[in-house]
Amino acid sequence: MTSSAQRRESPPVAALDPAAGPAPRLDSLTGLRWIAAFAVFLSHVSTLLPIPHTDAVFAMGSSGVTFFFVLSGFVLTWTYLAGDKASRFYGRRFARIWPLLAIGVLIPLLLQLPDAPDGQSGTLIKIAVSGVLLYQAWVPGWILGGTSPVTWSLACEAFFYAIFPFLAKYTLRRSLRWLGWAAVVLVLVGWGIKIWLWQAYPPTLRPSFTGMDGLIFGTYSPIARVWEFLLGMVAAAAVRKGWRSPLGVRSASALLVAGLFVLWLLRDETWRQYVLFDALGQVTAPLYILLVVAVAQRDIAGGTSWLRTRPMVALGEWSYAFYLLHFTVLFEISSSVFERKSIMEFYMRPVVPDWSNAGWALLALVITTALCALLHQFYERPAELWLRTRIGRRSPRIPPPSSQSTATAPATRRAESSTAPKE
Repeated sequence: MTSSAQRRESPPVAALDPAAGPAPRLDSLTGLRWIAAFAVFLSHVSTLLPIPHTDAVFAMGSSGVTFFFVLSGFVLTWTYLAGDKASRFYGRRFARIWPLLAIGVLIPLLLQLPDAPDGQSGTLIKIAVSGVLLYQAWVPGWILGGTSPVTWSLACEAFFYAIFPFLAKYTLRRSLRWLGWAAVVLVLVGWGIKIWLWQAYPPTLRPSFTGMDGLIFGTYSPIARVWEFLLGMVAAAAVRKGWRSPLGVRSASALLVAGLFVLWLLRDETWRQYVLFDALGQVTAPLYILLVVAVAQRDIAGGTSWLRTRPMVALGEWSYAFYLLHFTVLFEISSSVFERKSIMEFYMRPVVPDWSNAGWALLALVITTALCALLHQFYERPAELWLRTRIGRRSPRIPPPSSQSTATAPATRRAESSTAPKE
């Protein structure tokens, strides 16, 4: 039974016509982006600067990437306007992700090339090029082999963007019943992929690297992760049609915490010991979408939230830069402390957890946050705005918004800009 507090938190949502003008602003989702990016940061702390008794919790932060994929599908569908040309949509997406991606690939490459093993420089440069050209996630041997392991997710996002214009209009025309069944099917597809991988590559505490390319592709490729993006699309379409989730923010948050707690209890299971075998995304994706919907409903209703405060929105706007650069900062600090020259050494010779690493991790957090704030203010935002005016303007044949919608137009650009991981 839904409590009175939950009913106040999530009042009924009116249907939103794709031709009616820009969608309402959802600042709380921007705040959530920062939390997801910080979770990914903690997952890499567990490898590069491990702290005693934290590994099982911090490692679950890698599901922040799943959150970004789900959020991407939700926000793009939420801000979709009828009549928008695919070419202009692609222009806006390019303006949003590419300028900072180029920096996120170039900086770690320049820092790590001098210490590259003999004969590996050429491969690292090729992987960097694949990252900049957004096809890294299609080459299994390159997905995790570059100087920045996080850039593979941008290649996935590029694929999601490629298919979005052709799916958005169709999805928004479906009935609520159809969307509900689609959500169920997508979750089953996610589990089907993982179960198939468990059959093809049985989980083991010490996995061999024979056939690892197939396991990596089945875990990190756009084909393996598109169901998460589509789940976000389906949920946004349902909300736009007036669907109201029975869960408020507190209930959705409690459900997510419960799911993560169960995973923590199962931390010693073989299928949780190695990230390629872990079903973290399959468990968290539907829980994340319930949270996103609950938070969105509260924003639509005008509810107050600490996620909408100026500091959280600012951190959320910096989160894309934070996501792209945090691993580089962590690696440069940890490689200096432990005198290890390559990323692979941290996986082949794990660092012994120590409480002193907490100080180094905090230093990495401060440096990354400051760097990202500067990049956002003086590079990311100016570059995006400059490119949008040239290749990403909304199609002029979109029906003009009402005076009320016009007031939210700047917010729409901001909300749509929040979809890349960021991620």
